[in-house]
Amino acid sequence: MTAKELLTKILFKRAKGYRYTEKTDEYVADNGEKRLVRSKTVTKRMPPDVSAIKVLIALGDDGIDVTKMTDEELASEKTRLLRLLSEMEDTSEKD
Repeated sequence: MTAKELLTKILFKRAKGYRYTEKTDEYVADNGEKRLVRSKTVTKRMPPDVSAIKVLIALGDDGIDVTKMTDEELASEKTRLLRLLSEMEDTSEKD
């Protein structure tokens, strides 16, 4: 996997948003030894990141300048990108 492919994969994950698991363990000192008192696992959601989407657009080879697009063109581009992200996510879940 090339550096650009890896960067694109990471940016895609950030642009789409993702779930992650956070584990917290609580210990107490008992006669000089650590003893596990409580273990808590929480699943959290990282929301989609607009900055990552902008970078993905900039890295794209299609030369799209979003600053000069009309509202209709932006809506169409949004739909195209969401479809592309969905296809990439489906592909990455199979790996």
